[in-house]
Amino acid sequence: MDTGEGGRGGRGGGRYNNRGRGRGDQYYSGGGGRYGGGMQQQQQNDQYYQGGSRGGGGGRGGYHQAYNQSYGNFNQGGYRGGARGRGYWGGRGRSPPRGGRGGPDGGRGGRGAGGREPLPDDVESLSELKGHTKKVTCLELDQASGQLFTGSHDGTVRVWSCTSGECTSTVPVGGEVDSMLIEGGFLFAGVKSTTGQGVVKAWNMATNQEMVLEGHTGRVQCLAAGQGMLFSGGQDQTIRVWKPNAATGMFECAAILRAEHNGHTSSISSMCVSQHIMFSGDAQGGIKVWDLNQGAVIQSLDKAHSDTSHPAIMSMLIWEGHLVTGSLDGYIKVWEPADPSTGTTISGTPIFIFPEAPPQQAQQGGGRGGGRSKGRGGYNQPQQPPLLPGVLSLCGVADPAGKAVVMVSYNGESAIRLWELPSFADRGALADVSNVRSMAGFPAGRLMISGDERGRVKVWRWKDTAATGLIAGAAAAAPGGFS
Repeated sequence: MDTGEGGRGGRGGGRYNNRGRGRGDQYYSGGGGRYGGGMQQQQQNDQYYQGGSRGGGGGRGGYHQAYNQSYGNFNQGGYRGGARGRGYWGGRGRSPPRGGRGGPDGGRGGRGAGGREPLPDDVESLSELKGHTKKVTCLELDQASGQLFTGSHDGTVRVWSCTSGECTSTVPVGGEVDSMLIEGGFLFAGVKSTTGQGVVKAWNMATNQEMVLEGHTGRVQCLAAGQGMLFSGGQDQTIRVWKPNAATGMFECAAILRAEHNGHTSSISSMCVSQHIMFSGDAQGGIKVWDLNQGAVIQSLDKAHSDTSHPAIMSMLIWEGHLVTGSLDGYIKVWEPADPSTGTTISGTPIFIFPEAPPQQAQQGGGRGGGRSKGRGGYNQPQQPPLLPGVLSLCGVADPAGKAVVMVSYNGESAIRLWELPSFADRGALADVSNVRSMAGFPAGRLMISGDERGRVKVWRWKDTAATGLIAGAAAAAPGGFS
């Protein structure tokens, strides 16, 4: 990774498969393939797979590549696999403290319970990595090299050794970093330049070759990859599709997905890919479902989150075949795979909403099938303000016993909250953080990592207890620099 300007990727301007436009280039035919120096389609067998989630300051975070082999319920047999009934979700967590929501640009909402919360009994604080001078918006772990990459609005990408805990490199990138992705031997960073142009900088991690992919106006808020292609979501309401040129080794913009292609009509704030399906969320609370083989939108949920004046979908992940979305409206929603006979990918109504609306707030009608479930498990859009502030970021991890836990950061809160899936039972909080924009996990070391608005990168670790016996050898693999 060097600091030179490197070669520039082409601008491109193709349409997304040009469906219905009378052109025959069929951009997506073939799929797969390699990205220049080795970016290739990978089978997604891990428990979690987060796309480049950001909006107000994202970074994707989460575990990749067969994380925690004690359970493998993610994406078995494709997105439609692993569906669960409504009774599977919720019902065992306690009510969270009430707080305000805050604005779409990360303005502070009201706090819940006052004072610093103690760490959970099964988590310990390891380290704080210092160096960034402005908010950390994204971070990525390269497990192959044992390096942590962090991006910040201070205009740098920092590289940290997971062995020593030291910053080994600081790379000026010429603007504020808003998103980051490691895929197939490349590091990608979405950067807003000093001129206001949004670019994606790409580094071949084997050769240090740098490329600059130009075209966005404003921030590049999220990044995702699938079927051998890179996707960048922008503040300019477009998703750009980048494809490697095998002859030159450079990336070229092969398509620009706009509103006229049934795309988004507001800023793209989050994306994630599961096999051949890509989900994208926007600032108006809408979700688009894209078939990467067809190169087209196959489903739109225009008001997936819409109850408040700030419905932006800031983060999304997939767990056990379900799409999980977090929004500035304060809600986390779970969307189940749809019946194939409907011709849709996900159900148009969430199977679960957290926090759940109290039973007395339930209203008749409007639910799935025209009715509404009674008591706990009613899934209409809640009619009252949520019990928690707006969601900034989601990250899936697993505890030493193999139980799935989602890390959730909330706008204006000084803690990351841990909720166990599928019950959303309270697993405690990671305190002394501020408006966390990015989170990640390192499975070999049982680590949880966050970056916040004060430029701090914090590291926690799940404790290894004799009672679980499920992570033998993991302690030996833990990065010594964080212990």
